[in-house]
Amino acid sequence: MTLISDIESIKKMREEFIASFHVTSNLQNILLEASTNVNLCSIRIHKYLTNTGLIGKVKTARFLESIELTEKSTISQLDKNKINQITSFVSQK
Repeated sequence: MTLISDIESIKKMREEFIASFHVTSNLQNILLEASTNVNLCSIRIHKYLTNTGLIGKVKTARFLESIELTEKSTISQLDKNKINQITSFVSQK
């Protein structure tokens, strides 16, 4: 039974992380921390940025392509340079 409760706990953590996105949050620190968290690093960047509806899906997809990422790129694929670019993109919204 602990496996099921562990899975549910991780699922809840991921859902809360995605729902906590806000344009004014300290995105740079959040993404750096998430990239080292085993339970969060597999979240797709596009989903994280667009799930709350604060940023458009098409604009985000085009932006990700411009920095050589895709809609399927995950947080684990980010380096500091890409995180800075994402932070700049989000701050313009």
